[in-house]
Amino acid sequence: MIAFTTTVTDGIARVVFDLPGEKVNKFSATVMAELGQVLDDLHARTDLKAVIFTSGKPGIFIAGAEIKEIQSIANRVDAQAKAEAGQRTFQKIADLKIPSIAVIDGACLGGGLEFALACTYRIVADEDKTKLGLPEVTLGIIPGWGGTQRLPRLIGIQAGLEMILSGSPVNARKALKLGLVDACAARSFLDREVHAFVARILTTDGAAAVRAKRSHGGMMRWALEGNPAGRIALFRAARKGVMAKTRGLMPAPLAALEVVRDTCRMSIERGLEEEAHRFSELAFTPQCKHLVDCFFASEALRKEGGETKKPVQSTAVLGAGVMGGGIAWAFANKGLPVRLKDLNWDAITKGLHTANDYNRQLIKRRKMTPGQGNLLLHRISGSLDYRGFQGVDLVVEAVIEDLNIKRKVLAEAEHHLRDDAILVSNTSSLSIADMAVALKHPERFAGMHFFNPVNRMPLVEVVAGPQTSPETVAQVAELVRRIGKTAIVVKDCAGFLVNRILLPYLNEAARCLEDGAGIEQIDRTIYDFGMPMGPFTLSDEVGLDVGYKVAKILADSYGDRMAVADTLRVACEELHLLGTKGGKGFFLHGKDKNAKPEANLDLLAALRARHPVTRTVDADEIRDRCLLIMVNEAARCLEEKIVDKPGSLDLAMVMGTGFPPQRGGLLHYANQLGSRTVADRLKALSDRCGPRFTPCALIDDLARDNRPFPT
Repeated sequence: MIAFTTTVTDGIARVVFDLPGEKVNKFSATVMAELGQVLDDLHARTDLKAVIFTSGKPGIFIAGAEIKEIQSIANRVDAQAKAEAGQRTFQKIADLKIPSIAVIDGACLGGGLEFALACTYRIVADEDKTKLGLPEVTLGIIPGWGGTQRLPRLIGIQAGLEMILSGSPVNARKALKLGLVDACAARSFLDREVHAFVARILTTDGAAAVRAKRSHGGMMRWALEGNPAGRIALFRAARKGVMAKTRGLMPAPLAALEVVRDTCRMSIERGLEEEAHRFSELAFTPQCKHLVDCFFASEALRKEGGETKKPVQSTAVLGAGVMGGGIAWAFANKGLPVRLKDLNWDAITKGLHTANDYNRQLIKRRKMTPGQGNLLLHRISGSLDYRGFQGVDLVVEAVIEDLNIKRKVLAEAEHHLRDDAILVSNTSSLSIADMAVALKHPERFAGMHFFNPVNRMPLVEVVAGPQTSPETVAQVAELVRRIGKTAIVVKDCAGFLVNRILLPYLNEAARCLEDGAGIEQIDRTIYDFGMPMGPFTLSDEVGLDVGYKVAKILADSYGDRMAVADTLRVACEELHLLGTKGGKGFFLHGKDKNAKPEANLDLLAALRARHPVTRTVDADEIRDRCLLIMVNEAARCLEEKIVDKPGSLDLAMVMGTGFPPQRGGLLHYANQLGSRTVADRLKALSDRCGPRFTPCALIDDLARDNRPFPT
């Protein structure tokens, strides 16, 4: 295998990285060995003035390390050896006696950015695909090939920490502003810019001028980073931010922070030693293994649903509520024209307000300019009728969650569409087959279940009904990917995958409340487990009326094991609680969004009148009841083949519910307990709480030999 090709013209070496047989460039042990030899050859030459490193892959520089080799790390010694080997190779770049220039056109991530940081200079193409970042913390590790050392020394501690701790990439212009790169040009002018840049840096004054242009942060950076007191304040603030975001449940961000803090005044040689040591501590942890598994599950979904030769080019949305407005925004945000239809202009205005609110959030975070926001809104046109629908490729139904209403709206819409147009429903729980009976072309009908809020939730369930054609599934899945979300194809059933597993969890939390646990106690127990919020906070955010409606649909479909808890009936039918949007739910919600809401004692009193406390419900019981009832339902979904791959189920729970990614997903969590332990605990809960906990056949089968759940 030859991944690197070197040519020399007028004393300027050009090294092109083009990994054979791969769509992206990445560093494996074999590739790193070849790179080391290329660098040794460059060191041995005396006829070179400079060396340019570039990629032979269009739209990609270097995607990073080969993740499979991280997954295969056997122990800490192996991990440290891998880190030190990469550091030695990249140090050969830094030690070159001639200037080195990384020419970056496309993704430059992880080990790719660490490679570029070892170069003397960096030039980027000003293109949408150009992203520079160190995402290692999202895999449960820290940058191990020099990233924690070279990045803060180049752009400053504060800016370096922001990139390392978030794992988020920056675009070309942001990289230039930070001083991460030295020049930026449109792709069509990139070669010309590189030629002029090399000529400039080969003069003493030119090289000094380029280095002087790099951002030094001014007085503020000196105040924070140039003296001990400022650095102490900076690192304290950074640690506070990490703890607020991760609650200490993910060790990698804290480890990265500590490495930068402890080595920022050291020599780079000593700093690299500490970096490799801390990398080795993390690379063999369960959190790293689970996060890497999530990564591979995500990669496996890149082609979910297959490929299509007829990508959707125009869209429409029926129903301009919060979800309808959000879906319209998601399409328009990726350049698609959207027709937004409702019964009156007030409703359409509300949908446009939702889209504009999402714009404002991006503008506030400097991810969008006001001009870009206005252009997005101009792609959304409102309508009270079906004019223009004849030219639309795909229509999303997003009306109220009522089977009869949805059937009526879908049948009416189908009458106004082309014969090859696709209809999808954003239903969260109703069967696609039950809706399809109203349609003449059920083969072009599917589910497209977005999660709320649309602008933040990365998952979309693509639901294939019994008559949905493979081409329809492929077109919908391709559209989901094009708007920047992850598509998971699921078989039709009530609740599909995520809500079918999530609703029993919310229902069981309510039953724990009936048995004597407290509202805040239950929320705190699940929050401490690692969920982004407790079940009652989530119920309030979703809306008790919405959750109650879905719970009843699932109870009708699955019978006694999903019978709706009395708590929900009391809250919705007797007390008419709505949750956050109504000011009262399981908690009392005031106008101050930053204030911690208090438990709703009126609801608690109403429950205690019907369900007197007869025993103590502790945290262990709450955790087992809420989580194991999900494991049981997830196993049923595997039995019924609701998803093709078990890894898709785990990823769906991480993306759709916020299940802690460092635990790897619900099935990974079950394996941490062991199938026999899961079965034993479910049987004990069945004896205590009722037959809804009876282990399903798959769990019983696995438990006989204590075999792992498929992941």
